Amino acid sequence: MAARCTAEVVQEQVRQALDQRRPLRLFAGRSKDRLGCRAGAPLPLDLSGLDQLVSYEPRELILVVQPGMKLRAVEELLAGENQHLPFEPPHWGEAATIGGAMACNLAGPRRFKAGGLRDFVLGLEMIDGCGQRIRGGGRVVKNVTGYDLPRTLCGSFGTLGPLTELCFKVWPRPAAEQTLVVHGLSLATAVERMTHLAGRPWELTGLAYTAARLLLRVEGPAPAVAAQVQLLGNLVGGEQTLMEDTASRTCWRELRELEALQPGTGEVLWRFSQPPAEAARLHQALEPQGLARYAIDWGGGLLWAVLPAATPASALHQQALAHQGLAWRFATGPDDTNEAAFTPLAPGLARVNQQLKSAFDPQGLFNPGRMGAV
Repeated sequence: MAARCTAEVVQEQVRQALDQRRPLRLFAGRSKDRLGCRAGAPLPLDLSGLDQLVSYEPRELILVVQPGMKLRAVEELLAGENQHLPFEPPHWGEAATIGGAMACNLAGPRRFKAGGLRDFVLGLEMIDGCGQRIRGGGRVVKNVTGYDLPRTLCGSFGTLGPLTELCFKVWPRPAAEQTLVVHGLSLATAVERMTHLAGRPWELTGLAYTAARLLLRVEGPAPAVAAQVQLLGNLVGGEQTLMEDTASRTCWRELRELEALQPGTGEVLWRFSQPPAEAARLHQALEPQGLARYAIDWGGGLLWAVLPAATPASALHQQALAHQGLAWRFATGPDDTNEAAFTPLAPGLARVNQQLKSAFDPQGLFNPGRMGAV
């Protein structure tokens, strides 16, 4: 029987790579392989074996896991105690891991209300580019690097070092949920409604627009949910239908997992994040580029778009910047180097990223080129 993967084993692999001056490609479930650039052929460092539950304290709402633990396993564990990950991370594949969500800083429809993944990471352990195991954040004695490690590592795409342990704050699951569906609204009208409703003191945890439908999700105690949905219905007017519990959960899972937005031959998936007030204008600017399908999430803060693969990536990144946003291009397959994966950062922010890379990984060991020049 093969020995179980441990942080010590991973640390030794990092040290060997340092001695050999050979860069490493970090991965686990590979469900996020379409994200980021691809450069060269570094040595593979498979972290999927770091898949153990370290500790779970339901009364304290604290979960500590290894990063290779499957997202589905994490969610099933929490559901057993009627709790959940509030940031609602997308899976995008059966093998999705909690570490992959952390590395890409991914959050689902509840983000506009509850916050993103980085708002729920209390602490972590990692191995840096000198082969040292370091800890940072909450529930640890000391942040040895001088950085806010949890926030720094969120969205670093494995370029700063492999994670070996993650500590999360979790929340109780809402007792009930309903989704009010408003049909026939234009995108501009739907975004206007979402922007208005997002500022209301209600338990709206989903605001999205897809297939000419405005989706309004309310979660909480069943009587309060029913009362708020009735108020919402009276406020927004129009043709309406209602989805309860199972149907509502299915609807938001399909949106989160992008089931209706998978690109076909000659198409590519793009993710645009922008201020909600810019969502309709950005959509209008994308239409002449051959926009095939789209969805709006996060109350207007996120626009998913399926566009022709032949559309110049530079033009789409320029559109993102023109609307105060940033864009991600998803690779079309394993042979797509995806060199234009991310909208270029402003010079000041690019310098900060380079400084972080130099501090954590001075030899350029981890996922070289995954974030472009970083």
